[in-house]
Amino acid sequence: MLELYHWEPNGYFLKPLIALEEKQVPFVSHWFDPTAFEQYGSEFPHSVEIALNLDREGPVLRHDGVQICGSYFMLEYIAEALPGLELYAADPVQRYTARAWGQRLAAIGADVCLLGSVRYLQPRFARGSAAHVESAVAKIEPLERRLAWRALLDGGYDERALAAVRDRLGFALQRIEAALVASHWLAGPTYSVADIDAFALIWTLPELVPELVNARSTPHILLFLERMHARSAVQRALGYSRSGRPQEAFVPGAEPSRWG
Repeated sequence: MLELYHWEPNGYFLKPLIALEEKQVPFVSHWFDPTAFEQYGSEFPHSVEIALNLDREGPVLRHDGVQICGSYFMLEYIAEALPGLELYAADPVQRYTARAWGQRLAAIGADVCLLGSVRYLQPRFARGSAAHVESAVAKIEPLERRLAWRALLDGGYDERALAAVRDRLGFALQRIEAALVASHWLAGPTYSVADIDAFALIWTLPELVPELVNARSTPHILLFLERMHARSAVQRALGYSRSGRPQEAFVPGAEPSRWG
């Protein structure tokens, strides 16, 4: 049996949804809300690997009892283990390039998650039950995962810190823009997991950081987003949203120190 534990189709949660829809393989969808800390409940899969998930609150794929976490590793598994559309080029250089993008995009994902969480999740927590959230965060392990939530609750990101994140993100986006000048797809002439990875992490940016992603600064990124939105698998994946606003669904993301 193929099962996916996921939230709103955004960021790390969107990656495996797109890949599975591209493959057109049946799977069981298990919805959970990480902002309600359901990933720590008894019905959610648990293991040491999941507790140390590089994507922190990200999805979990379970295939015939084997649990896979880390959204990029999920993409590789789906690409190679499941039948359907080829998501890795046969050319070894293109395969290497896709994996290299996986490492670069992990850092981008961390910055996007931070900016999105500060904009959308932090105000929501401020309006909610502080006691409930405080109690849930106090139980989170490991410590580094708890501290990410703690910083969000405490308003630990001032404008200077956020400006530094935006500057770092802008530099990374220019690398993507430059790559898309040379090719419609990131890893070469054919569509691959690199494109799924990139789209899932940056599709919200025209709304989240319009000063960075716009027709003047990143025209090729905008064209790439249009190409991705036109894919039926992407449309089906985005259709898993329950809120109707998946572009506002953020939780603290990956730890760049592990990938950087």
